[in-house]
Amino acid sequence: MAREYDVIIVGAGMVGALTAVLTAQKGLTVALIDKHSGRYALSTPPAYDARVSAISKLSQQSLEEAGAWQRIAQGRLAPYHKMAVWDGLGDGYVDFDGNYQQAGDLGQLVENAVLCDALMKSVHDTRGIDLYFDDSVAAQRHTDVGVEIDLASDRQLQGAVLIAADGANSQLRQQNGFDTVEWDYGHHAIVTTVEIDQAHENTAWQAFGEEGILAFLPLPSVEGKHYVSIVWSVAPTDAEQLVALDDAAFCKRLTYAINRRFTALSVTVPRMAIPLRQRHAKQYVQEGLVLIGDAAHTIHPLAGQGANLGFADVSALVPILIKAHQRGEALGSLKILRRYQRARMLDNIAMSASMEAFKRMFTTQQPVVVQLRNMGMKLCQSSPMIKRQLVAHAAGVR
Repeated sequence: MAREYDVIIVGAGMVGALTAVLTAQKGLTVALIDKHSGRYALSTPPAYDARVSAISKLSQQSLEEAGAWQRIAQGRLAPYHKMAVWDGLGDGYVDFDGNYQQAGDLGQLVENAVLCDALMKSVHDTRGIDLYFDDSVAAQRHTDVGVEIDLASDRQLQGAVLIAADGANSQLRQQNGFDTVEWDYGHHAIVTTVEIDQAHENTAWQAFGEEGILAFLPLPSVEGKHYVSIVWSVAPTDAEQLVALDDAAFCKRLTYAINRRFTALSVTVPRMAIPLRQRHAKQYVQEGLVLIGDAAHTIHPLAGQGANLGFADVSALVPILIKAHQRGEALGSLKILRRYQRARMLDNIAMSASMEAFKRMFTTQQPVVVQLRNMGMKLCQSSPMIKRQLVAHAAGVR
């Protein structure tokens, strides 16, 4: 006999775990399924993990509500108060800080593994969540009251609604025939952690130029030494060459790419090159099934908004499900789930489109485009009003 739940979530990463906690806190019963164990081996600073996320204030509020943010040690958080962006092919430059909106910091940098570990601790401490780890969905079918699934472990679960939080290569999205609009960005993102020669000033530094798109993201200093997480988006052939370099040669190229504003001293963790692909589902919902996070949309990492978009999905979906539950409505009905789709799709499409336009504008070396973008950056630098809007957007306080 199938075990019954209000909500079944597939995927226990950041987005899935947050959804599980926030729904269970309001009295809904939750099954959380993941093919992994749910255990995270954390690195020891300064060997910070290569994958980090920039968490906005709005996302931080949701994580605090789930009791996860408070579990993160201060030594694993790096607030960034400023952003500095420049064009390596011209003299365009923009910098702004949280003071434009009295926001204080613009956000916090945290390693993905640290954030997932904190969320998993909240999952374990929240009543109403049953865990099905080291397991996966073998089959699913619709019923009169929702969705029934068979797990690879031969267990059966029944839920009013099935939430796909199973990532960019979502099996549930593919198996249920969701159409997507997608294309390769023609970039691979090289990610790693680097020691630099001077303080990063709690600033997120970003350069656009012939060496690609390069972000230096601040990490906590250790014993007077300074570290950044880098995200370096380059063509696939360039990525292959950069990953193949020895550490000293890589640091030399990195120092050149950041216009020698810093000297890269050493690489503290192995480099990874991640293919980048834009993907957006044409619909987020079907009867009994909803896509959230990367299962619904992925964007270029140049603005660091991927995690925040996923958390915004959670903030939209959870109140809709809770309200429907309180009213005795069917959680998996299209009428209910389309409320979430209406709340999130336009914002996600707008972010995807803006990232695509931004990427195209800053990766071309055509002289006319280079001149125009430098003019635009100078205009932004001289306009307090534009800066306030950018700060509000970056900090998530708009």
